Amino acid sequence: MQRKGFAAKSPPEPDSSGFVDAHDGTRLYWEAFGPKDAPPMVLTDGIVCNGTFYWYLIRYFRDRMRIVRWAYRGHGLSEAPADYRNLTMDDCIQDLWSVMDHHGFDSAVHIGYSLGVQILLDAAHRRPQRFKALILVAGAPGRPLDTFHGNTFLRSALPVLYSLVLGNKEGVTKMWQTLVPTNLIYFLATLTELDGRLIDRELLMPYLEHLAGVDLELFLTMLASAAEHDARPYMSTLKKPTLVVGGTNDTFTPFFLSEEMYEAIEGAELLRVEGGTHTLPIEQPDLLNLKVEDFLTKKGLLGDG
Repeated sequence: MQRKGFAAKSPPEPDSSGFVDAHDGTRLYWEAFGPKDAPPMVLTDGIVCNGTFYWYLIRYFRDRMRIVRWAYRGHGLSEAPADYRNLTMDDCIQDLWSVMDHHGFDSAVHIGYSLGVQILLDAAHRRPQRFKALILVAGAPGRPLDTFHGNTFLRSALPVLYSLVLGNKEGVTKMWQTLVPTNLIYFLATLTELDGRLIDRELLMPYLEHLAGVDLELFLTMLASAAEHDARPYMSTLKKPTLVVGGTNDTFTPFFLSEEMYEAIEGAELLRVEGGTHTLPIEQPDLLNLKVEDFLTKKGLLGDG
């Protein structure tokens, strides 16, 4: 399947895009939106995501912020590392610094979605001077497989899935690529994981096409690192303006995780999205965008446009 820079219908056209070399030589794709002299905003995505859930946010803020979205290793147009041992959360944090350095951002407003939340929490602990504020959307502070669907089943199943993929990678990949980008999977997802009444189907289907093209070995290797990574010990030390956003019907990262971050981070604000699922940024984009706008305005971090 053809890999794309942004997984969505009519993706927002970047003002510039390109690649930056990571610490091990892996080439990472980035794209930038908005005036170069506007306040910087960096978007860190979820695992196996490729911009889809930032579609509305980019369109809303691109006139007032210099927005940079980057893709994880092996995601979108970013290269996979030569050595799959370089798919750790530490590698992701180092990649974030590489992207920021490339754009000359000493600090920025950071938005993290899903896996991006725990990466940003750790990164903000390591280099707080590089953060003006954190906006943490539909994520866990760490060890996400311990709470996925409110249980540890996926953690237990991960070694089995990994062995299955390695044992028959070609066959499993072919089945995955055939099944995932279909109306059936979309229909099942609307019944179990997301609110199909609120989502533009034509926006989400390109995400399923992207998901189908992800290297399953790469995905599971990265997921295994995330499963053992935990930024909880750092939350109480954060002193940066923080907005936590969670959906009450999120089964991937249940809402109590958002409450946990809100309570642990000094001065944090919480947006409780009633009925919101893990895809809340594209289910209720107006609510999210207006809250982010209000948060950044109060902190004096929003550009004039």
